[in-house]
Amino acid sequence: MGLIARSIVSRTGPGLALQEMMYGFIMALLFITATRFGILNINSAMDIIILMVGMDFTWGVIDCILFYTIDVLEQRRMLNYMRSDLPTDAKAELMSDDFDCTPLDLVSPDQRLEACKRIALLNMESEEQLKEDRKRMASSAFFCFIATVLPLVPTVLPLLLIDDIDDALFVASSLSAITMFFVGWKMGKHIGMKGWQLGLTIASLAWAITLIATFTGG
Repeated sequence: MGLIARSIVSRTGPGLALQEMMYGFIMALLFITATRFGILNINSAMDIIILMVGMDFTWGVIDCILFYTIDVLEQRRMLNYMRSDLPTDAKAELMSDDFDCTPLDLVSPDQRLEACKRIALLNMESEEQLKEDRKRMASSAFFCFIATVLPLVPTVLPLLLIDDIDDALFVASSLSAITMFFVGWKMGKHIGMKGWQLGLTIASLAWAITLIATFTGG
């Protein structure tokens, strides 16, 4: 599982991988907590498994398709203004907005705009290189899907292995919390936080969202 997690991070980046794994956990845990609190009247472990697997797989596929589609459309949009006859300053202004949530967001506005002006004067990639970029986008989108369905392992296994449904739901909840903590622990070095701090943050945030969503119709 550690090897799979490293493969996901290498293709999606740590932030997106963490986001998709949290989605997967929250969506699966919604059915577990709703059943434990009596909001869902389900007596069969297989019924809960079908709901969890259906939810995570469905939204994993939706994310995969939308991420790739939006990435390709964004590439087309940026190519449109980069290849246009607009002045360099105008291209730099448009480009500056596309660097939100990147390292350029951390420098002063003047330096950011200057960097964008320099980029606007550089040679564009060839069509072959642009195709390779789209292949990487497809790979990233696919691994976002994997990140979304991976949380099914600690949530589904207890329901398959433990006969008593109440015990199985408790173990699934506990195992999910432990798994989320260790996911955060491993991601800490990528995010720039201490492992135990990010682990507690991720586990607490995911459970808080799950509980809120459970009682608000999530």
